[in-house]
Amino acid sequence: MDTAIAEEYGNINSSVEYFLKFKIPKEARILDIGCSYGSLLYKLHEFGYTNLQGIDVNKKLIEMGKKEYPVIKDRIEYYPGDIIPFEDNSFDVVLMFDVIEHIPDIHIFLANQVYRIIKKEGKFIFQTPNKFINIPWEIIHNYSLTAYKKYHCSLQSLSSLRMILENAKFKNIILEKHNIITDHNKKKLKKNIGSLGLPLLHIIQRMPLSISSNFWGNCKK
Repeated sequence: MDTAIAEEYGNINSSVEYFLKFKIPKEARILDIGCSYGSLLYKLHEFGYTNLQGIDVNKKLIEMGKKEYPVIKDRIEYYPGDIIPFEDNSFDVVLMFDVIEHIPDIHIFLANQVYRIIKKEGKFIFQTPNKFINIPWEIIHNYSLTAYKKYHCSLQSLSSLRMILENAKFKNIILEKHNIITDHNKKKLKKNIGSLGLPLLHIIQRMPLSISSNFWGNCKK
């Protein structure tokens, strides 16, 4: 397995764990926006989900994913990033893990595209970093006050995330924490800050939702 894909695979496990708690029917039509290599879809395929689709703006990642996961190669496709190439009311579930923060004008994208393709009473499941935690981390990591803005152009706070979801007309909005004390995060922090990584993870895990490292959530159309 490609090293980059292997690293992504580790983080995908948290997304799979969060997704599975909703007990989505195996035949549900599911779209993963920003699917990258397709690792999440591959894992869901292994869990028995049969009606999967993924799209990403990076052609290179899509091509790598097709080679790495041939069993789902016809289920992951490139798209230009503006208009989602599916008809209205097409999906039972739409996923966006670590994607919201990368999309310019995310409030428009959620309202005009994501909401549009979800079936009535369908579910939107997502995860995105907290701007108040992510910005300091990225500044330290990049030794730059502005570099993060090139790839994290739509970071959200707890209140702003709820607001853009409400404005997009989603209902039953739930924003919550999820376990961050994972092997993936332990390795990531150990690499960047050494032995302080594990204690820091436990501290962050106990923080109130408004200052937690990431927001996990779900809502309905």
